[in-house]
Amino acid sequence: MSQAWVRPAQSPAGLARRAQLRTARLYLVTDDETPAAQLPHLISRAVAGGVEIVQLRRKQVAAEELRAVALACLEAAHEGGALFLVDDHVDLAVAIGADGVHLGQTDLDPGEARAQLGPERLLGLSTHSKLQVVKAGNQPVDYLSAGPVHATPTKPGRPAVGFEHVTVAAVRASVPVVAIGGLGLGSVGTAIAAGADMAGVVRAICLADDPARVSAELRAEIEATAPWIRFRVNGQERKCPPGSSIRAFLELLEVALDGVVVERNGEILRAAELAGVALRDGDDLEVVHLVGGGMDHG
Repeated sequence: MSQAWVRPAQSPAGLARRAQLRTARLYLVTDDETPAAQLPHLISRAVAGGVEIVQLRRKQVAAEELRAVALACLEAAHEGGALFLVDDHVDLAVAIGADGVHLGQTDLDPGEARAQLGPERLLGLSTHSKLQVVKAGNQPVDYLSAGPVHATPTKPGRPAVGFEHVTVAAVRASVPVVAIGGLGLGSVGTAIAAGADMAGVVRAICLADDPARVSAELRAEIEATAPWIRFRVNGQERKCPPGSSIRAFLELLEVALDGVVVERNGEILRAAELAGVALRDGDDLEVVHLVGGGMDHG
């Protein structure tokens, strides 16, 4: 398992942003159709209904034209206690005091974005494949999005990756995962069951007659779904479905079980024992492979 990027020391503001990110469940991405003047009101209503993170995404608008509406949207999000991120535009996010930036695979390199943002702001990254998730483990990002789950007009030409990719990202990432792409009532709970930490929603909220009511209904569906359990493996945060054995988790990670030794909360377990030991919230695992009489961390 690859080692995650090590974050430098943070101020109280950076720590608070990341603590809020870890507990968030509903993430709104704005659309291109809602008139700019209406976006702050839409955000206010959505946050009142339970949205905890807002991303301003206007792909057809240059950064210099976004500043005024971005400031108004930031104020609307912060008034309700939500985090506010900007899609792609790192300079804009820094200039207006946004909480962070979300990048696509073809946007600015995450390392360059982090250098501009500093350690205090959040950085998210879209993923569409296992390879991208694995690569992100060595990049300075705070969360990943996994999608599009379903084909959606907000991502024209991008093939759907299904909930299978959400599960791949959830198992392999040591940072929170946002499932996104055509999600709404009836599917946000499925995203959480597939391993997502939160559901990202666009049209289901942006096109709603009552964004607050729809946000509350989405939040209720999410909270009615059991989240994956969380634990640590070789010092990194990990997740797996409730009731999973250690063996089942390692198989999801495609870890070879020959010669593997696991220490769980100080207790040494051999490969033959792993199928009968269920993982629990808060477990601390060390996974090593015995190699020629020595050992190698997995």
